Amino acid sequence: MGSIFAAAVVNATLLLLLACCLSGVVQCQEPQEVRASLVEFLRELAGGDEQVARDFAWDASVDPCGRGGGAAWTNVTCDDTDGRVRGIRLEGQAARLNGTINATLLCAASAIHRVSLQGNALRGGVPAGIASCKGISHLYLGGNRLSGDLPSSLAQLGRLRVLDVSRNNLSGEIPGGLSKLGIVRFLANDNRFSGTVPDFDLTQFKEFNVSNNNLTGPIPKNVGRFGKDRFWPNAAGMCGQPMFAACQLSLSPSPPPSKADGGHRKSTHIVMYLGYVLLGAVVLALAMYLCFKKQRRNKLGNKSMLGGRSGRVNDSSSKVTTTTTTTATSVSPSKSVYSLPTSVQQSPAAAAAPSTSLVVLRRSGTASITSTAAAAAAKELRFEDLLKSPAELLGRGRFGSSYKVVVPSGAALAVKRVKDAAVSEEEFRRRMERVGRAKHLAVLPPLAFYCAMQEKLVVYEFQSNGSLARLLHGSIESSQGPVDWPTRLQIAGKVAEGMAFMHASLSGDGTTTNSDSSGEEPAAADGPIAHGNLKTSNILFTSGMDPCISEYGVTAPLTPLLPIDGAAFHSDVRAFGVVLLELLTGKATVAQGDGAELARWVTSVIREEWTAEVFDRAMLAGGDGSSEQRMVRLLQVAMRCVDASPGAAPPTMREVAGMINAIREEDDRSISSEA
Repeated sequence: MGSIFAAAVVNATLLLLLACCLSGVVQCQEPQEVRASLVEFLRELAGGDEQVARDFAWDASVDPCGRGGGAAWTNVTCDDTDGRVRGIRLEGQAARLNGTINATLLCAASAIHRVSLQGNALRGGVPAGIASCKGISHLYLGGNRLSGDLPSSLAQLGRLRVLDVSRNNLSGEIPGGLSKLGIVRFLANDNRFSGTVPDFDLTQFKEFNVSNNNLTGPIPKNVGRFGKDRFWPNAAGMCGQPMFAACQLSLSPSPPPSKADGGHRKSTHIVMYLGYVLLGAVVLALAMYLCFKKQRRNKLGNKSMLGGRSGRVNDSSSKVTTTTTTTATSVSPSKSVYSLPTSVQQSPAAAAAPSTSLVVLRRSGTASITSTAAAAAAKELRFEDLLKSPAELLGRGRFGSSYKVVVPSGAALAVKRVKDAAVSEEEFRRRMERVGRAKHLAVLPPLAFYCAMQEKLVVYEFQSNGSLARLLHGSIESSQGPVDWPTRLQIAGKVAEGMAFMHASLSGDGTTTNSDSSGEEPAAADGPIAHGNLKTSNILFTSGMDPCISEYGVTAPLTPLLPIDGAAFHSDVRAFGVVLLELLTGKATVAQGDGAELARWVTSVIREEWTAEVFDRAMLAGGDGSSEQRMVRLLQVAMRCVDASPGAAPPTMREVAGMINAIREEDDRSISSEA
């Protein structure tokens, strides 16, 4: 009875309010002075350009919500009940919105609770008067040119739940009062903040990032699921487990000495301080020694080579066939100090036995992106060339390290070094041979490989244009401009086609499909081969900036000979879904993670906020409504890949490629019609 009575009261109240609105007793629209303030607010955002307000249809004589017969303002959301402005969304207009934020004019709309001005070129600072907008719960100011301190008055916004000031030029300390609010999303990365991180309670946070600043000191407690990349890089001195070294407790000051024992305590303090100085010197010397040792090891490589610690190596002979290079044991007179390290150690008995060969894969047909120079260099490649040639560390991951090696012929090769792979030498050999026969223009083929009990090496042609990860998440100083929507869609389509081809070719049905007509014998029946580690850093770009998938099958787990419903490839489909999410959001996944955090963030934003807030502002700039619709469709494809319904298998890569190609065709038709 009580709930029925309460519902009746609510309904009666709404009807009464509506009647009052219609009768003019209650004003169900923004007053004239509020409209004028908002128009002036937009004019100041545009640096005084009055044309911008006209282009956005912001007119003080017309109700923003379209009541009273006029057209509603664009980029404004209203309350359907009282006709008040609740949200303003002016994003991705860097060419036009390059002025300043006037909080007094903005806060004239007292009912406003969501303001998004990200992805523009706004200058000046975050005004302290923003605290007058008491109802604000979501404030997005990221991706502008704001400078100065973050005002402490922000802590007066008791309803604030989301604050994004990332990718600006803000400095000073982050106001400690923010930690007392009920914020669930705080983004302050890529600024110049100094001081310490406020003691936020991160247990309820959905998103948090303070990386790429000059912060120091302890990190908040209960960091939970947030990785180290949300705090680092920053200034030296960040501490707090489990991401950094434990913070040292500061000594409490001693009480002033009395006249009776002042001299004694003074002497004691001098001795104590000298002890601290000596202890600090020892710690500093030890740290410098460890850093020097680590740097020397990274630059010079491990001087213990394949033949043992005494300097002996397994030297390759000059006899080269079309597929393998035989090896024999000899003493190397010298080795380049910038050489490829290897951890394989042999006993004297094993060193006297014939070593495992460096296998050079045959290059046949034309469906390959490998250059002639790289193929020729690989054909004459010997194992000693890899050991003696100058090597540059490109990166480290969960499964090993990657190096750039310049062989004597001058060709640049990339060498993937895999340690402790859970696959036998014979299985790895068969796998690489099968992968080498399945050629596609969007897949970087292996040129050669070496396998031993403790580690494996796979040789590719070096791609100088970097990876998709660098293209999307590179440094601000990078000369690469923003990646637009058509480019991202093209990358997604080509990578999907390459993965679909490899899955079909290496499904383990008894044959390995070749993209050329070389007449090679099909491979014997074997289990399916998945990529095993698909991510944006393993999607490289050729000299023509075409995407190509690297390291296919190198770290894939062992799979049964007869897969059930393509289950062996499910992890690849999910990993590709994460790649799509990175393309659409512009956000990187946690280092050495599986993308689950990014998928959770996207899901939460879709459920709680505007779906369009998921998308990278650099991708939205210059787009139109129809492009945004296709972005939503690609987002749906990504979510199908990463979040299959319980009990249901994810789509196959062939199905995913078909869905993306349909979006690409529609996008091409739209561009043609606009031209």
